[in-house]
Amino acid sequence: MMPMIELYSHVDEKRMPQAMLAQLEMALNACLPDIMVLPHGPDYILGELESVEISIVDDPTIARVHADYLSDPSVTDVITFPHGDGLGEILVSIDTAIRQAVDFQEPWSRELFRYMVHGLLHLQGYLDADPADRELMFSYQEPLVLRHFPSEAS
Repeated sequence: MMPMIELYSHVDEKRMPQAMLAQLEMALNACLPDIMVLPHGPDYILGELESVEISIVDDPTIARVHADYLSDPSVTDVITFPHGDGLGEILVSIDTAIRQAVDFQEPWSRELFRYMVHGLLHLQGYLDADPADRELMFSYQEPLVLRHFPSEAS
């Protein structure tokens, strides 16, 4: 089963224009089948979900969620919740994407897309806590990001 992607922006339209939101959603829907055919990781749930909600939030919001649910009050780029009730939830920080994009000399929109793909890979079962797992996850993530959100798209 292929889950439906639901993309929501919880920041003002100046920071996340509707056109960019539509472009991200289109890229996610194109990328999802490529993620679904990857081997399942040890915490696989993606194919069992009816939908995946992806919310674009700011740093204070993601830090609050990080503190409330993961006991870590720091800002982070992406948080993934693999709910067992047919719903997956991914939160991504636009503020972190903008900061990191400067450091990596990337368009901020592609950096934000990277976080979304990262969250979907978590739902596909991939882990990133230790270096070997992270390397495997990134070996799938980066080609997907570059294929589905090239710099010309940003």
